[in-house]
Amino acid sequence: MADFVKVATTDKISEGRKMKVDVNGIEIMLTNVSGKIYALEDVCSHEQCSISDGDLEGFVITCPCHGAKYDVRNGNGFKETPWGLGQETFEVKIEGKDVFVKV
Repeated sequence: MADFVKVATTDKISEGRKMKVDVNGIEIMLTNVSGKIYALEDVCSHEQCSISDGDLEGFVITCPCHGAKYDVRNGNGFKETPWGLGQETFEVKIEGKDVFVKV
């Protein structure tokens, strides 16, 4: 059964910023895009690289190892990236300044 776990506070994830957190052994990238915080599996489905080390442009994060691109809103890979299999996403809940992720 999945539970919400506190992972950060909103003041640590400003607009356009990425943050890597570990929740029960799962590496998760948090990012703030347009004032909303998203949670995406941090380990790339293609080459086991840390996606949080990649470039974020709008809702698209690019893996730094081989350029796979993923939408932070839903984890979908982009078709121009053949190995973009997709990344798991996690539900985010904000309570006051606390950020929770459902794992």
